[in-house]
Amino acid sequence: MPPLTPNRPNAAQLRALYVDQRMSATRIAAQIGVCRTSVSNWLKEYGIERRPVRRNFKGEAPGASELRRLYIDQDLTTRQIAAQYGVQRITVGRWLKAHGIELRAPGQGLAYRGIEAPSRDELYRFVYVEHLGYRKIAERYGVTYSAVGHWLAAHGIAKPTVWQTRRRGQHVHLPGPDELERRYAEGESTSSIAAEFGVSSGTIGQRCREYGIKLRRNGWQGGRRWECADGHLARSVYEQRVDDWLTEHGYAHEVEPRLPGDRRYAADFLVAGIYVEVWGVEGSATYDARRERKTRLYRENGLPLIELPAWTFGRGTWRRRLAAGLPDPITC
Repeated sequence: MPPLTPNRPNAAQLRALYVDQRMSATRIAAQIGVCRTSVSNWLKEYGIERRPVRRNFKGEAPGASELRRLYIDQDLTTRQIAAQYGVQRITVGRWLKAHGIELRAPGQGLAYRGIEAPSRDELYRFVYVEHLGYRKIAERYGVTYSAVGHWLAAHGIAKPTVWQTRRRGQHVHLPGPDELERRYAEGESTSSIAAEFGVSSGTIGQRCREYGIKLRRNGWQGGRRWECADGHLARSVYEQRVDDWLTEHGYAHEVEPRLPGDRRYAADFLVAGIYVEVWGVEGSATYDARRERKTRLYRENGLPLIELPAWTFGRGTWRRRLAAGLPDPITC
């Protein structure tokens, strides 16, 4: 199997894990470092048929005394017990209820372990002064992030928005309607504008909708070409940014090289023997079909490929993904 693409596997890699190795979506998520929902969405997107979920535990369920020993005496969480028996947490919850064992509310297991939950002042400081996310706070106390939400509700502290946490309390200046309309009309993408202001492309997109600016599809702009720093002409703003990054970091690169398996198709870049595809268009069935055909060519011919979907530009992760897949420019 080819090495995993950082954060998101391609169709061939995911099929190898899920179909050939018969790994569960949960195990794949843990290996890649994402949530299970992301893996489920990728399976659906790539058209990989899901295996039926095993809803009934086929082994011998623990009795009341064993459950009390694990859950009460040893103070294990439902997650830990579920891991021992190879089931989901909800199954352990059903077992406990069936034997009349009352479930602890999120966060209450701390008392059993001699750990004191944060006070209202401490919790407020974590959230609104240090601007820590739920997971960071949860890690400090050895609990799940849902427990943090329980503590906030118990103390009557308003839950912070994702925006407040990520911006760490800093005020963010955003473009006004005239500036935004002018720049967008001149061909800049929501991603390039967002990068300048340090926000997500979704924030700029929402701003456009508020100002009545009609959004176009991401990536390719009706055949327009964008001049790169090295003189290449890119077919989209995304490709222009990749081309400029390659030039800036000393990578010799070929633009639009024909694929050896089928000369009708061309990649976006060829760098040190590695093909790079910028999947910049979203919401087009025609584009998606062509993307699938090209992906199949890469897979069938064993061609090394780095994929940069549109969402990596919105999140600003495309540079890290590109750097991780390429050799050092000195050696290539």
